[in-house]
Amino acid sequence: MAFILDDILLLPIKGPIAGFRWVMTTIQKMADEELMDDQPWKERLIELQMMLELGEIGEEDYTREEAIVFQALRDIRARKEALARELAAERGEEDGGIGIYTGYGDR
Repeated sequence: MAFILDDILLLPIKGPIAGFRWVMTTIQKMADEELMDDQPWKERLIELQMMLELGEIGEEDYTREEAIVFQALRDIRARKEALARELAAERGEEDGGIGIYTGYGDR
């Protein structure tokens, strides 16, 4: 009975805090997903290749933009590998390899 009374009395304090915590957690999840999503960068690379073939951009512009895209893809891959290492360390697994396939190179 005391716990119910505590919950009722503390609701004006706990309610907004729980709501704020939920909003911040949701925003964090969305930001993490966006930082790990490499699909827009892959689409940008295809778009650049098409623009080059159609003559809409020059070779110099293509090379510069391609370098930006590849750097972003490397950054995403590094974040994925770091996250995999952290998860492996939490599970107590050895650091013998993280076993993440990102779609680049041979398996």
